[in-house]
Amino acid sequence: MIGHLDRRSPVPLYYQFKQSLLSRFENNEFSAGQPIPPEMDLVHEYGISRATVRRAMQEMEQEGYIHRTPGRGTVVLRTRIRRGLTRLSSFTEDMQARGQSVTSRLLDFAVKTPPPYIAEQFGVGPDELLLYIYRLRLADGLPVVINESYLRPPGAISISEKEVQGAVSLWALLEHKGLRLLEADRVIEAVLASEERAALLDVPVGTALLQVEGMAYTTDHIPLEYSFVITSGDKYKYSIHLER
Repeated sequence: MIGHLDRRSPVPLYYQFKQSLLSRFENNEFSAGQPIPPEMDLVHEYGISRATVRRAMQEMEQEGYIHRTPGRGTVVLRTRIRRGLTRLSSFTEDMQARGQSVTSRLLDFAVKTPPPYIAEQFGVGPDELLLYIYRLRLADGLPVVINESYLRPPGAISISEKEVQGAVSLWALLEHKGLRLLEADRVIEAVLASEERAALLDVPVGTALLQVEGMAYTTDHIPLEYSFVITSGDKYKYSIHLER
Protein backbone atom coordinates (compact mmCIF):
# COMPACT_ATOMS: atom_id res chain seq x y z
CA MET A 1 0.00 0.00 0.00
CA ILE A 2 1.55 3.35 -1.07
CA GLY A 3 -0.34 5.45 1.46
CA HIS A 4 1.60 5.28 4.74
CA LEU A 5 -1.00 7.02 6.90
CA ASP A 6 -0.56 7.08 10.65
CA ARG A 7 -3.90 6.33 12.30
CA ARG A 8 -2.42 7.06 15.72
CA SER A 9 -1.44 10.58 14.71
CA PRO A 10 -3.57 13.59 15.78
CA VAL A 11 -3.28 14.83 12.17
CA PRO A 12 -6.60 14.03 10.42
CA LEU A 13 -6.49 11.17 7.89
CA TYR A 14 -7.90 13.34 5.10
CA TYR A 15 -5.01 15.79 5.56
CA GLN A 16 -2.41 13.02 5.64
CA PHE A 17 -3.91 11.57 2.46
CA LYS A 18 -3.92 14.98 0.80
CA GLN A 19 -0.24 15.58 1.60
CA SER A 20 0.69 12.10 0.37
CA LEU A 21 -1.08 12.68 -2.92
CA LEU A 22 0.49 16.11 -3.39
CA SER A 23 3.92 14.60 -2.79
CA ARG A 24 3.20 12.12 -5.57
CA PHE A 25 2.29 15.06 -7.84
CA GLU A 26 5.58 16.80 -7.07
CA ASN A 27 7.55 13.60 -7.65
CA ASN A 28 6.03 13.50 -11.17
CA GLU A 29 4.09 10.32 -10.55
CA PHE A 30 1.13 12.34 -11.81
CA SER A 31 2.09 15.24 -14.09
CA ALA A 32 0.04 18.32 -14.90
CA GLY A 33 -2.68 17.44 -17.39
CA GLN A 34 -2.75 13.78 -16.43
CA PRO A 35 -5.68 12.01 -14.72
CA ILE A 36 -5.35 10.51 -11.28
CA PRO A 37 -6.94 7.22 -10.17
CA PRO A 38 -10.69 7.18 -9.47
CA GLU A 39 -11.87 7.79 -5.92
CA MET A 40 -12.60 4.12 -5.22
CA ASP A 41 -9.12 3.11 -6.38
CA LEU A 42 -7.64 5.58 -3.89
CA VAL A 43 -9.98 4.30 -1.18
CA HIS A 44 -8.59 0.79 -1.64
CA GLU A 45 -4.99 1.94 -2.13
CA TYR A 46 -4.91 3.96 1.10
CA GLY A 47 -7.40 1.92 3.13
CA ILE A 48 -9.54 4.95 3.97
CA SER A 49 -13.19 5.89 3.48
CA ARG A 50 -14.63 7.52 0.40
CA ALA A 51 -15.70 10.50 2.52
CA THR A 52 -12.04 10.99 3.55
CA VAL A 53 -10.91 10.94 -0.08
CA ARG A 54 -13.65 13.36 -1.13
CA ARG A 55 -12.85 15.87 1.58
CA ALA A 56 -9.20 15.97 0.54
CA MET A 57 -10.16 16.24 -3.12
CA GLN A 58 -12.45 19.17 -2.40
CA GLU A 59 -9.63 21.08 -0.70
CA MET A 60 -7.21 20.25 -3.51
CA GLU A 61 -9.67 21.52 -6.09
CA GLN A 62 -10.25 24.73 -4.14
CA GLU A 63 -6.48 25.25 -3.97
CA GLY A 64 -6.11 24.77 -7.71
CA TYR A 65 -4.21 21.49 -7.77
CA ILE A 66 -6.86 19.42 -9.55
CA HIS A 67 -10.01 19.76 -11.63
CA ARG A 68 -12.85 17.30 -11.22
CA THR A 69 -15.41 16.69 -13.99
CA PRO A 70 -18.43 14.49 -13.16
CA GLY A 71 -18.34 11.33 -15.26
CA ARG A 72 -14.89 12.14 -16.66
CA GLY A 73 -12.59 11.90 -13.65
CA THR A 74 -9.98 14.13 -12.03
CA VAL A 75 -7.06 15.83 -13.79
CA VAL A 76 -3.93 17.37 -12.25
CA LEU A 77 -3.65 21.11 -12.90
CA ARG A 78 -0.32 21.87 -11.26
CA THR A 79 2.33 20.12 -9.22
CA ARG A 80 4.50 22.85 -7.74
CA ILE A 81 4.75 23.47 -4.03
CA ARG A 82 2.42 26.27 -3.03
CA ARG A 83 3.40 28.48 -0.12
CA GLY A 84 1.08 31.11 1.30
CA LEU A 85 2.22 34.63 2.09
CA THR A 86 -0.55 35.43 4.55
CA ARG A 87 0.88 33.18 7.27
CA LEU A 88 4.42 33.38 8.59
CA SER A 89 5.90 29.90 8.34
CA SER A 90 9.30 28.38 7.75
CA PHE A 91 10.40 26.17 4.87
CA THR A 92 10.73 23.28 7.32
CA GLU A 93 7.18 23.74 8.61
CA ASP A 94 5.80 23.88 5.07
CA MET A 95 7.59 20.75 3.93
CA GLN A 96 6.86 18.75 7.07
CA ALA A 97 3.18 19.64 6.74
CA ARG A 98 3.37 18.00 3.32
CA GLY A 99 4.95 14.87 4.75
CA GLN A 100 8.34 15.57 3.19
CA SER A 101 11.71 15.05 4.84
CA VAL A 102 13.75 18.23 5.27
CA THR A 103 17.53 18.48 5.46
CA SER A 104 19.97 21.38 5.28
CA ARG A 105 23.50 21.77 4.00
CA LEU A 106 25.45 24.53 5.76
CA LEU A 107 27.49 26.36 3.15
CA ASP A 108 28.84 29.23 5.26
CA PHE A 109 28.74 30.39 8.87
CA ALA A 110 30.50 33.62 9.74
CA VAL A 111 30.36 36.89 11.59
CA LYS A 112 30.59 39.65 9.02
CA THR A 113 29.67 43.20 8.10
CA PRO A 114 26.35 43.20 6.19
CA PRO A 115 25.61 45.33 3.12
CA PRO A 116 24.77 48.91 4.17
CA TYR A 117 21.07 48.62 3.33
CA ILE A 118 20.72 45.55 5.57
CA ALA A 119 22.53 47.30 8.43
CA GLU A 120 20.06 50.15 7.98
CA GLN A 121 17.13 47.71 8.26
CA PHE A 122 18.51 46.53 11.61
CA GLY A 123 19.07 50.11 12.72
CA VAL A 124 22.78 49.57 13.35
CA GLY A 125 25.94 51.26 12.18
CA PRO A 126 27.61 50.25 8.89
CA ASP A 127 30.50 48.59 10.71
CA GLU A 128 28.50 46.44 13.13
CA LEU A 129 29.03 42.71 12.74
CA LEU A 130 26.09 40.33 12.22
CA LEU A 131 25.84 36.57 12.18
CA TYR A 132 25.71 35.24 8.60
CA ILE A 133 24.25 31.81 7.78
CA TYR A 134 24.16 30.43 4.23
CA ARG A 135 22.32 27.13 3.64
CA LEU A 136 20.96 24.89 0.94
CA ARG A 137 17.57 23.40 1.91
CA LEU A 138 16.47 20.03 0.56
CA ALA A 139 13.10 18.28 0.52
CA ASP A 140 13.23 14.49 0.24
CA GLY A 141 16.89 14.85 -0.72
CA LEU A 142 16.26 17.25 -3.63
CA PRO A 143 17.63 20.84 -3.56
CA VAL A 144 14.75 23.29 -3.37
CA VAL A 145 15.81 26.49 -1.61
CA ILE A 146 18.93 28.59 -1.10
CA ASN A 147 18.66 30.47 2.19
CA GLU A 148 20.89 33.39 3.21
CA SER A 149 20.33 34.95 6.63
CA TYR A 150 21.78 37.86 8.57
CA LEU A 151 20.94 37.58 12.27
CA ARG A 152 21.25 39.94 15.22
CA PRO A 153 20.29 37.96 18.34
CA PRO A 154 19.51 40.29 21.26
CA GLY A 155 21.33 40.40 24.56
CA ALA A 156 23.64 37.58 25.51
CA ILE A 157 21.99 35.00 23.24
CA SER A 158 24.53 33.24 21.02
CA ILE A 159 24.22 30.76 18.16
CA SER A 160 27.06 28.40 17.31
CA GLU A 161 28.00 26.78 14.03
CA LYS A 162 27.55 23.35 15.62
CA GLU A 163 23.98 24.25 16.66
CA VAL A 164 23.10 25.36 13.14
CA GLN A 165 24.62 22.23 11.61
CA GLY A 166 22.54 20.07 13.91
CA ALA A 167 19.28 21.96 13.45
CA VAL A 168 16.76 21.02 10.79
CA SER A 169 15.05 24.39 11.23
CA LEU A 170 16.83 27.64 12.07
CA TRP A 171 13.55 29.12 13.29
CA ALA A 172 13.03 26.17 15.63
CA LEU A 173 16.55 26.74 16.98
CA LEU A 174 15.78 30.42 17.53
CA GLU A 175 12.51 29.58 19.26
CA HIS A 176 14.35 27.14 21.53
CA LYS A 177 16.45 30.12 22.61
CA GLY A 178 13.32 32.18 23.31
CA LEU A 179 13.37 34.08 20.01
CA ARG A 180 10.05 33.53 18.29
CA LEU A 181 9.54 35.15 14.88
CA LEU A 182 6.12 36.78 14.88
CA GLU A 183 5.93 39.04 11.81
CA ALA A 184 7.84 39.84 8.63
CA ASP A 185 8.10 42.19 5.68
CA ARG A 186 8.72 40.48 2.35
CA VAL A 187 9.55 41.51 -1.21
CA ILE A 188 9.30 39.01 -4.09
CA GLU A 189 11.20 39.42 -7.33
CA ALA A 190 12.54 37.39 -10.22
CA VAL A 191 16.31 36.90 -10.50
CA LEU A 192 18.50 34.90 -12.85
CA ALA A 193 20.55 31.91 -11.73
CA SER A 194 24.25 32.66 -11.42
CA GLU A 195 26.74 29.82 -11.83
CA GLU A 196 26.81 29.25 -8.07
CA ARG A 197 23.04 29.25 -7.62
CA ALA A 198 22.50 27.12 -10.72
CA ALA A 199 24.92 24.51 -9.40
CA LEU A 200 23.25 24.45 -5.97
CA LEU A 201 19.70 24.14 -7.34
CA ASP A 202 20.68 21.87 -10.22
CA VAL A 203 19.27 24.17 -12.91
CA PRO A 204 20.86 25.77 -16.00
CA VAL A 205 22.69 29.08 -15.62
CA GLY A 206 20.30 31.92 -16.41
CA THR A 207 17.21 30.07 -15.19
CA ALA A 208 14.54 32.37 -13.74
CA LEU A 209 14.49 32.08 -9.96
CA LEU A 210 12.15 33.45 -7.30
CA GLN A 211 13.75 35.53 -4.57
CA VAL A 212 11.89 36.44 -1.39
CA GLU A 213 13.77 39.01 0.65
CA GLY A 214 13.02 40.82 3.86
CA MET A 215 13.12 41.24 7.60
CA ALA A 216 11.52 39.01 10.24
CA TYR A 217 10.78 40.39 13.70
CA THR A 218 10.54 38.92 17.16
CA THR A 219 8.63 40.28 20.18
CA ASP A 220 8.05 44.05 20.29
CA HIS A 221 8.88 44.35 16.57
CA ILE A 222 12.58 43.79 17.22
CA PRO A 223 14.38 42.94 13.92
CA LEU A 224 15.99 39.51 14.18
CA GLU A 225 16.62 37.99 10.73
CA TYR A 226 17.10 39.54 7.30
CA SER A 227 16.91 36.73 4.79
CA PHE A 228 17.00 35.84 1.12
CA VAL A 229 15.04 32.74 0.08
CA ILE A 230 15.83 31.74 -3.50
CA THR A 231 14.26 28.90 -5.45
CA SER A 232 13.55 27.70 -8.95
CA GLY A 233 10.10 28.63 -10.20
CA ASP A 234 9.42 25.08 -11.37
CA LYS A 235 9.92 23.71 -7.83
CA TYR A 236 8.26 26.30 -5.64
CA LYS A 237 5.27 28.59 -5.87
CA TYR A 238 3.92 31.32 -3.59
CA SER A 239 0.26 32.16 -3.16
CA ILE A 240 -1.60 34.97 -1.45
CA HIS A 241 -5.24 35.43 -0.51
CA LEU A 242 -6.64 38.92 -1.06
CA GLU A 243 -10.00 40.40 -0.10
CA ARG A 244 -11.71 43.64 -0.99
